[in-house]
Amino acid sequence: MKKDCTNAMKTVMRMMLLVPLMLCQMMVVSAAELSNAANENADSAKLVITGRAAYQWVGEHLDSLANSYLMKGGNILDPDDVREELKSIGYNGLNVTDYIMASRQIDSLVLIKLIDRAEAEGNRTVFFMMGPTAAGKSTALRNNPKLKEMASKAGLVYDGAFISIPSFESRLKMVQDRGFKASIVYVHNDPETGFTNMINRIIRSNRAMSLYYYVYCYPLFQGRIAYLQKVHPEVTLYCLDNSHNKGGVQVSIEEAKTWDYSISEQMERSLNEIMQEFINSGKLTPPQIKALTGK
Repeated sequence: MKKDCTNAMKTVMRMMLLVPLMLCQMMVVSAAELSNAANENADSAKLVITGRAAYQWVGEHLDSLANSYLMKGGNILDPDDVREELKSIGYNGLNVTDYIMASRQIDSLVLIKLIDRAEAEGNRTVFFMMGPTAAGKSTALRNNPKLKEMASKAGLVYDGAFISIPSFESRLKMVQDRGFKASIVYVHNDPETGFTNMINRIIRSNRAMSLYYYVYCYPLFQGRIAYLQKVHPEVTLYCLDNSHNKGGVQVSIEEAKTWDYSISEQMERSLNEIMQEFINSGKLTPPQIKALTGK
């Protein structure tokens, strides 16, 4: 009897010790589950801001966004790369139009900071890259030996398409007002090769332009060489022919004036056929197809 009582007391004691331990383990598990749930909720509710709200958000974070780009960009200002700074608020390469105005604020501040840097180094020279989308401007900067050497010696390089003349004029005035000597490296490509380059870029980096917008933008470069020569004789102009991706061969200004940027109905059909071939190949994701077709 005494032995049974002793065993019973030992059992009670063990239970009294186990209960707090079990409660503690339950609290730890619950805390972990709550933490995981909170993280999952945070992941599922990532910040997505577009349009006017994105413009305002960028204004509130402008210095940090510009400085983040400057740490990686060297002496090159590439608006497409600048836009990558907006991935934290929803930019994904396929929704460029939602972030164009917001990212231009960063472009302007980065340009000012690059001008300041080049001026402090005593190098008041700037190269503007110009030409249709996916003509091969950035590729030429990386791979054309002569252009690479010229760019490395420049105070800054502005690698933009400059589809809009007013946008270019405002940037040019900004650097000239600071006493910079400007040069333009104009890169040409035929529409079929350029459009093919653009689709390959979508596959590679998710950065897209719709067929409709490409057909709209390409003709805006008609007469651009003659315009630059007439309005800005003070600017040195280098013309590179990259038709069929042949590497960017320098040609005379007179030859560059003959480049045709019109898009005929037959050419538009050809571009549509190129797009359909890529779609049928299965290389494009559904979101990429939607961005490319504009549907």
